[in-house]
Amino acid sequence: MIMRMMKEKSGTCSLVLERPFSPFPVHRLFLMNDLDILFNRGRVPLATWNKNILTSNLRCSTDGGSNSGFVTFSSKYVNPRGWKILSDQNKTSYQQMLKNNGHAVPLSPLVTIFSDEESAAGEWAHGSFPLDEYVMALDRASGELYYNHSLGMRYSKITEQIYVGSCIQAEADVESLATTAGITAVLNFQSGTEAENWGISSKVINETCQRCNILMINYPIREVDSFDTRKKLPFCVGLLLRLLKKNHRVYVTCTTGFDRSPACVIAYLHWMTDTSLHAAYNFVTGLHSCKPDRAAIAWATWDLIARVESGRHDGPATHAVTFVWNGHEGEDVYLVGDFTGNWKEPIKAVHKGGPRFEVEVRLPQGKYYYKYVVSEQWRHSSSSPTERDERGNVNNVIVIGDIASVRPSAQQQKKDANIVKVIERPLTENERFMLAKAARCVAFSVCPIKLAPK
Repeated sequence: MIMRMMKEKSGTCSLVLERPFSPFPVHRLFLMNDLDILFNRGRVPLATWNKNILTSNLRCSTDGGSNSGFVTFSSKYVNPRGWKILSDQNKTSYQQMLKNNGHAVPLSPLVTIFSDEESAAGEWAHGSFPLDEYVMALDRASGELYYNHSLGMRYSKITEQIYVGSCIQAEADVESLATTAGITAVLNFQSGTEAENWGISSKVINETCQRCNILMINYPIREVDSFDTRKKLPFCVGLLLRLLKKNHRVYVTCTTGFDRSPACVIAYLHWMTDTSLHAAYNFVTGLHSCKPDRAAIAWATWDLIARVESGRHDGPATHAVTFVWNGHEGEDVYLVGDFTGNWKEPIKAVHKGGPRFEVEVRLPQGKYYYKYVVSEQWRHSSSSPTERDERGNVNNVIVIGDIASVRPSAQQQKKDANIVKVIERPLTENERFMLAKAARCVAFSVCPIKLAPK
């Protein structure tokens, strides 16, 4: 099990979760009972590297040399022999798993539950890994959760005042939202170009909203753009809060209803209601089939906290940074900087093959100067940003995180050989206080009348 592995092994490990090939999309599984419903909502996963418990119709997605395990969210993917192996590990008699008819079918598919209590001390770092692996994983998962425009507008009720779903396609959709769901405001993250591509007339939709006394707010977020989502989430949540304060019943939407709109609702619950990101994410995805960018929400959360800090985060690490030096084989490479005992405790880099050396460091967000010591020579990397300090020395510089704003700038990310991943972890008491304060500062930066930045 994943938790057992994390407890027994020290250090970091990379874990890529993907569903194996199956003859039908997982989300179309016929739900036989309540336990299968729990499985398919992802609330009762089973993780193992023992391939003997797979049903015969499942095969590994890759023939690579890595130790490939799997996670299943349905009891239908595990054979009777597998249930015997797993139940024996939990000291459960196999005979207790047989139904009255004598067939080797598990009475209960509950083997191990990953609980909130167990995960409280765990940390997850979202970020970069080899692009080719990511592309292949996307290709293998392409049929699992897909948007079918011909099915029309689909939505789910999250709270009494918040609904989330796919784009409004026609006048009838607006009328349905008004009469059936009682919607009085729409927060739309779909761009005009996207609407045109799907043959949607934004003008007709806006006019119909006016006729039905529905307030329409369009605030485009680029589709499948984690950076744009991260930057715009604070203003989106501020808008949503303002609408809710005016007693609107809000329909939060994007094109598919899978990513941008549920991300906004999750961020609202996390920031404004003192709900953990883990709980908010599970709550929304349990009610609405979607795949919001969890990493973007975590990034935006730290950006928001930075809004009320004074330049440096006072707390545990918020990001995991892989510092990269490209040199020559056989070199002794060390990393020194503001984060290594004030430049006095160098960290030895690990040779990763060829010219590449890496050092992994967990840091709170902020600005740091650093350099490399290569074969006893102090050097800076030309592959990462540099700055001169007050003494005129050229150092590499890394700025981890950013400061959230209701007027996000269209800045380009600086090219950097280093890899920065955001850490999602339970917030400290002080971080929760700062998050609540910062979120309300952002909300109060939104004009309640014009619903635009002040």
